[in-house]
Amino acid sequence: MIRNKKIAQVFNDLDAYREFCKEFGYKFDEKDLYRRGTPYGQYERQKRNDPVLNHWVEDARYYQRPIEFA
Repeated sequence: MIRNKKIAQVFNDLDAYREFCKEFGYKFDEKDLYRRGTPYGQYERQKRNDPVLNHWVEDARYYQRPIEFA
């Protein structure tokens, strides 16, 4: 258990960002945390309910394969 709230928030943000990258097909890199011009910027857009490009869907269109969700 992390007692420092600021440190705990960084790890929580990192976990949420990693989940976003897995869900939307972005490359996950820890050093991009809190940087706008990276996939983290897309994560922030998704948190504001702005449209975000889903790379899994775009790849399926590009390669013309059906999407299978588990």
